[in-house]
Amino acid sequence: MPHLLSAPTTVNLELTEICNVKCDHCYNYWRDESMGEISLDGERLERVIDNLAKAGVFHVILSGGEPMAKFPLLLQAVERLNSHGMSLSVNSNVMLLTPERASQLVERGVDHILTSLPSLDPATNDRIMNKVGAFEKIVTGITNAVDAGIRISVNMVITKKNYQDVYKTAKFVANLGAQRIFITRSVPPIYTETVSDDEYDMTPEEVRSALDSAIQARDEFGIMIGTLVSYPLCFLSDLEKYKDFVGRGCPAQRGDRMSINANGAVHACVHEEDGYGNILENDIRDIYQNSMRKWHGGNLHYDGCEGCEYIDVCESGCRMNALGREGAMNLKDPLYQGPTHFKRHFKFDQNDDSITLIEENQAFTVPSRLRFRKENDFYLVNIRWGNSITLDNETTEFLIAHQESGEAFTLNDLGETKAKILRNLYFKDVIETKDSQPTDSNKAFLGLSLNPDALKTGT
Repeated sequence: MPHLLSAPTTVNLELTEICNVKCDHCYNYWRDESMGEISLDGERLERVIDNLAKAGVFHVILSGGEPMAKFPLLLQAVERLNSHGMSLSVNSNVMLLTPERASQLVERGVDHILTSLPSLDPATNDRIMNKVGAFEKIVTGITNAVDAGIRISVNMVITKKNYQDVYKTAKFVANLGAQRIFITRSVPPIYTETVSDDEYDMTPEEVRSALDSAIQARDEFGIMIGTLVSYPLCFLSDLEKYKDFVGRGCPAQRGDRMSINANGAVHACVHEEDGYGNILENDIRDIYQNSMRKWHGGNLHYDGCEGCEYIDVCESGCRMNALGREGAMNLKDPLYQGPTHFKRHFKFDQNDDSITLIEENQAFTVPSRLRFRKENDFYLVNIRWGNSITLDNETTEFLIAHQESGEAFTLNDLGETKAKILRNLYFKDVIETKDSQPTDSNKAFLGLSLNPDALKTGT
């Protein structure tokens, strides 16, 4: 049984509904009727952020709509989050990102932007985004961000229109300086009748070919890969080959994620139309622990996933895809294959570095960037950005003490019985050695909440 949290660890905060494009796959339910009308104002923005800080939220993703359509509000949000010690990132199509704006964001500590590029083919890209000239403006925005020193990740939502463009698009954005490309499966916008279901009905073979193309690009161009919407792990089957797509799971079901609209309405998933209250009227913890609780603790798992050793990582795949395809969130993901469909299993400790270090009684330190949140019978440890894991009280309090003192420690200090925990902590970059740097095998997991507690014995 997974741990139940008192509040989310990461919040997607929409500053405005206003957007300068109208992507076919957009999850915002008003897109059929308008380009968005509602925005937070300065006073309500600060009330929302103060509420998040009070609940112990670690990381906030500033989004929209298009947040740069309200650039002064975006700057205010960044400054307010900084004042509370919360980390942040920005989701933007970067079409409005000038060199001057990029410089202002960097000055305020923004170091990461997630953008979208549906295809390296300008005509395909602009058709999906329903905006002539979008491709050129996005490329310019990416260049401006990279030149300013902002890390850029690119999201590519795949449908029948563009899945064959994955390799070339990944190569293109890698050459632009992007750090990562997400090959994100589409979620049918269930509110709309303007887009044919046919373009979302990708066959398993088509989906797999897109993921294979991403792996090829990773190996050839050094770009990290991943997804923002989970693939059922039984569909991936070979978890060693597709390890970059394993860690995502469903952050809403795991309890890590909450989404807040520009009017204060709260959702568990950004693709969800149903709301659970309003943060401008209610405490975030009341909403999270009461009306939103159906999302947590496995309540929406598909019955066919019972007994699967990966259930607490996979969470039955995407619940909104289940809703859009099957009619209910607790039904099967359309890519579901079943618990017996695995060819190779996932091994959390992907290399021998940590084993060697521990056997040699290497000294480890606890970095100052770690943040901790006490829950009822365990702790949350935030590693960086939106990456948090659960950890037992004894181990966490040991880490807190060594973070405060600055003293190094070895396995002998932690206890011989905790060798596996120590390896996992090193793999997840919770602890460091004097000269340690993330290895190639684990760097892709540093920004994802792959929790060691969710992996069963033997994986």
